[in-house]
Amino acid sequence: MGRTMADIRCEEVREMLPAYAEDELTFPVRRHLGSCGDCRAELVRYEEIASGLSALATVQLNPPVGLLPALRSIPEESGRVDDLVGHFLRNRAAYLGGAAVVAAGAAGAALWRSRRRLATA
Repeated sequence: MGRTMADIRCEEVREMLPAYAEDELTFPVRRHLGSCGDCRAELVRYEEIASGLSALATVQLNPPVGLLPALRSIPEESGRVDDLVGHFLRNRAAYLGGAAVVAAGAAGAALWRSRRRLATA
């Protein structure tokens, strides 16, 4: 005899949690979460990740005041390392700020992916 939706297993629920965290998809998942503390805790982690990633979308970094003139001052034909190093050093705050946002996004994605792998292992 086939399985019913009431027989849904943790592994199956955890595959659906990222979508469930945003959309509240199915009754069987909701029912399983009502009786499984481990999967509820995993859902909380997904919601925290989604919230953190949403917060990153609202971060606005303003470039330093002198960035545009500094970029315009770089010679178009320059391939010299000294010019590039000097440019980076003068504008490192803008580059490091952008790198921090990218790193935070990558860390969030890596955490989400590792939790997903652990859930299916």
